[in-house]
Amino acid sequence: MQLDAIAVFAEVARLKSFTEAGRALNAPLSTVSRKVSELEASLDTRLIDRSKRQIRLTDAGSTYYDLCRKGLESLAHANRVMNDRHTDTAGTITVTMPPNLCEFVFLTAVETYQLRYPKARLRILVSERLLDLVDDNVDLSFRVAAPTQSDLISRTIMRHRHRLVATPGYAAVNALPTAPSDLADHRRIGFGFSSKREITWSLSKGTKTEDIRFEPDLAVNDYAAIKAAVLAGQGIAELPEPLCQDVLQTGHLIEVMPEWRFPEIKLFAVHAGSTSLPKLARLFLDIVVSNLKK
Repeated sequence: MQLDAIAVFAEVARLKSFTEAGRALNAPLSTVSRKVSELEASLDTRLIDRSKRQIRLTDAGSTYYDLCRKGLESLAHANRVMNDRHTDTAGTITVTMPPNLCEFVFLTAVETYQLRYPKARLRILVSERLLDLVDDNVDLSFRVAAPTQSDLISRTIMRHRHRLVATPGYAAVNALPTAPSDLADHRRIGFGFSSKREITWSLSKGTKTEDIRFEPDLAVNDYAAIKAAVLAGQGIAELPEPLCQDVLQTGHLIEVMPEWRFPEIKLFAVHAGSTSLPKLARLFLDIVVSNLKK
């Protein structure tokens, strides 16, 4: 059994297309099809159902793909380690990050990266818009929306929720809400968009979920500014956990209705193509992930 046949099958399974796999591997369609057929024959198992227009993995094919993918990733990692021994840490990488999380999630990683790899240049684009990795020459993208394109590789690097918060001073003169409907009696600070006046807070308690739609008393499209406003006692606000954990721990803010929770948000690291990340981008990602685990 040849390793390249397994790699070809894995690419077909990932892209769900013989044609797309051929393009990714720069191989003729006939070669791709033959390699997969030879692999099925050697295993005496049908891996791909070709009876429909869009290919589908059989149950055995799905199991085999999951096992093969782990092995191929280990081999790719081994190759990267060997290549890194002969590659200098000089060059430029372009990284995109979502606003509001840049300073609080990535600043320390940027400082560590620059100190550790002084020959490397880092180009950071902070944008709410999902930049195109190819057209905008982006090496690595951090985003809160999972990619939908099959040719993009993503990895979940952080999970967090937003917290509903207020100052102890605000709570001292205002009876804090005990149910989402009570929020209508309070000044609310929200993350606002220019395209619409109303926003929605979706809060869940057990199996019950309530969507609170309202026009904020203060709307700002920057969470750092919202944090400053709520710390000034201007009302109740929702803040991402990475942005408010420090002031919750010190007692400068308290959580409002902690039993009612916002949905979980994932932060993804995304890059293009089936090949591994450029070395400099991978080194930066390793530092980011290491910092988030602390």
